[in-house]
Amino acid sequence: MDNQENSQQLNQTTTPQNTEKKKEGCFWIGVVALLFLCVIGVVVIAGGLIFAVASGGFAERMETLASTANSNLIEEHIEGSIFAKDKIAVIDIRGVITSAPAASGSIYELACADIITEQIKRAATDASVKAIIINLDTPGGEVTASDVIYNEIMKARKEHNVPVVAYMNSLAASGGYYSAVACDKIVANRLTLTGSIGVIMETYNYHELFNKIGVKSEIYKSGKMKDILDGSRPRTEGEIQIIQNLVNNCYSEFVKVVSLGRKIPVETIRTTEIGDGRVFDGEQALKLKLVDSLGYFEDATKLAAQLAGTNIESVKLVRYSEAFSLSRLLREMKGVSKPLNVNLQPGAPDASIIKKGRMYFLPEML
Repeated sequence: MDNQENSQQLNQTTTPQNTEKKKEGCFWIGVVALLFLCVIGVVVIAGGLIFAVASGGFAERMETLASTANSNLIEEHIEGSIFAKDKIAVIDIRGVITSAPAASGSIYELACADIITEQIKRAATDASVKAIIINLDTPGGEVTASDVIYNEIMKARKEHNVPVVAYMNSLAASGGYYSAVACDKIVANRLTLTGSIGVIMETYNYHELFNKIGVKSEIYKSGKMKDILDGSRPRTEGEIQIIQNLVNNCYSEFVKVVSLGRKIPVETIRTTEIGDGRVFDGEQALKLKLVDSLGYFEDATKLAAQLAGTNIESVKLVRYSEAFSLSRLLREMKGVSKPLNVNLQPGAPDASIIKKGRMYFLPEML
């Protein structure tokens, strides 16, 4: 009995101590494990920093990461080695250039200026992008939208020192050509339709129809020029002059950017076929010095790589697409819900794109 009592007393006195020792042991094991993980993390981070510095352009890499983090665009690989460090960004301008949202319910492809400028900006601020190709297949479009794209291309070249090459597919006329002259070089297919350097503004005058059917328009206005484009009455000489002056001023800006970009005197553009609004094929455009060379898309990529001081084998081609978002989904749904506009003039953009009373860089034939 005494031995049993002594054994129980011994167990009662030693068990709490053992428990405390076990807890203390677990604590220190946890501390050691945490310190080990911290050391591993520091080593990995330090190794990454050393690698980045050793490979060059650490600040540029950090700048690239910062710029892409705020972007709503996804980079897509087109061709070339996916492991290539250097890139050439391809920016597509397809369809009528417009300031309208990307989805408008139109059956025609639209080149939304906001999205295009965002893509150019993304490419220009990515240190791994060594050159940009503006891939054109457009009849032109809104005056201001074309000018916005022109300005963003110029910023990429002048502020970020990124060479830009324009490639013309089937069509790069009017506003499309306006955008192209901002680039360092222009490559066209020999069958490309380009040129159409000019401005057009359209409206309807239906006052004779109103007279036939006995309809009169009533307009209450604050000034005598407020209804300058009213089609229910004849246009006055003063109104015609005002509208023509607006078109002439816009045309002067077009001539100026062509002269600046192509090194052609302003007077030569104004007084020859270059500036009378006609369309040229690629070979004619080359003879008139409106483009630099004739070729295909691969020729434009080789030229872009050459301007960037690299070769086409060491770069990959990428393009950007808009990331999925709720706002994009709602915009697309809004576009789908719009009624289809039927245009009775074959080959012409529908009324959802071409607005009466606006100025456009577009060929008359379109």
